Amino acid sequence: MLFSDDTERVMDLTDNVDDLKGIDKVRLAIYLLENLNFSTNYDIDSFINLLKEVLEKLDPTYNKVITNFAKYKNLLLISAKYMELTELEKKKFSVELLFNIFEYNFNDKEINTKINKRLNVYDYCYSLDILKK
Repeated sequence: MLFSDDTERVMDLTDNVDDLKGIDKVRLAIYLLENLNFSTNYDIDSFINLLKEVLEKLDPTYNKVITNFAKYKNLLLISAKYMELTELEKKKFSVELLFNIFEYNFNDKEINTKINKRLNVYDYCYSLDILKK
């Protein structure tokens, strides 16, 4: 966990994300970033593009089929709980989710390198201005 002052709801969701496989973490992050439900000045599209590149490497059929999110029960549950969060909690959870992906070992040197170089979680966190709250 990146924040020590997270609410219980954010901590529970973060714990649920810890239990996911790497590919599911990436799927969830893409979905949530595409549907943030809050505004930010940060270039979220760069994260989405990076995560889509990673997902395509992890699942070569990713771009060939329509993803049925209902097929992934854990992701559906997490995204439903995400909708119940306040704006500040959503911001904190989005940072926690990206930080979780940043720390995750995908057992693929190319993916790990891409994420370490291009997933600027700290810059994103500072852009949200949530550290003072």
